[in-house]
Amino acid sequence: MPHYPPPARPLGPDAQGQWVRRWTSPEWTQTADAWVSDRLAERGRRISGEPVTYRARFWSVVRCYTTVEGLVWFKENNPGHRFEPGLVAALAQYAPYDVIMPLAVDGERGWLLADDHGTTLWHPDVADQATRCTVVRALARLQCSLLGRLDPTEHPGMIELAPTTAGERVRAVAQAWASLPPAHPLYADPGLVARAGRAADVLDRRTALLSDTVPLDLEFNDVYPANIFADRSTGVLRPRFFDFGNTIWAHPFVTLHGFLDAVTEWTRAPLSREHHEALLGAYLEIWSDHLDADPLVLRRDLDTTEALVRVHRLVSWLRLVPYADPLELRARAEIPRKYLAGIAALAGRQAES
Repeated sequence: MPHYPPPARPLGPDAQGQWVRRWTSPEWTQTADAWVSDRLAERGRRISGEPVTYRARFWSVVRCYTTVEGLVWFKENNPGHRFEPGLVAALAQYAPYDVIMPLAVDGERGWLLADDHGTTLWHPDVADQATRCTVVRALARLQCSLLGRLDPTEHPGMIELAPTTAGERVRAVAQAWASLPPAHPLYADPGLVARAGRAADVLDRRTALLSDTVPLDLEFNDVYPANIFADRSTGVLRPRFFDFGNTIWAHPFVTLHGFLDAVTEWTRAPLSREHHEALLGAYLEIWSDHLDADPLVLRRDLDTTEALVRVHRLVSWLRLVPYADPLELRARAEIPRKYLAGIAALAGRQAES
């Protein structure tokens, strides 16, 4: 287990916004350090080195601390994702070996403290098909182990998005952005609004074909290689997932597509047809056994939910907008704009097919 903190990541374009300024202030730092020290002391542990603010962005701050027993990580979320610590605590009850185990949680402040679990997946892992299959099987097992066990109303701020409402949500966002002043960072011009409307129609048609075999449940919405600890202490890779601030209550299958998108991003190459089919098959094998469901129905549903990835990303990100100051909004507006543009592209792909 590592005992030394990693170097701090550079601040981003939102560095002078209200949240990063808060999270780098002496007052906040002293308060957070005292809370971490107290929580560790309750477990007979103490901070043994200089804490490091590893990353500060307007959506969250991550700070790490050395102890004799190894590194611990502290995280505070923007209020839009404040439900994460409570969600992690709930997940750990049902899947203690598949997610991080919190050492302490303060739900009201959005504070989470957890042990480090070593290295995360890295580029050679992501490029390895056997490792990818291990990850997607572990993801499916995690989702199946949680299915039906959590109540989203116990985690305020976790948005529910039924697949059949995705089109309407896209229309609402596009229309809201169209009504903004042209100088606003999120303003949508008439062309984008029209494309988004046609894409929403595509989503309506596609989601109408989904079966009710898999109920709404946790869609983690950010299973990214750097959000997966790669535990090899037993000689066999055991993924351990973390970073659940983007989670929504929706169709769980969308999580897999998000991970596969991250794979192509990291490898800078599309998956071969053979590898793609193998990954879908490995994922669905777990689900098929858990639900005793028709594999053909599950496969059709999996194919259909691929169109929802950017909708879910957009919906999650928009939870942060009410808490962004003008500088933060200008600095990061390209993120939600990219998601809406990706959704709008569905209209063009539909026309080509």
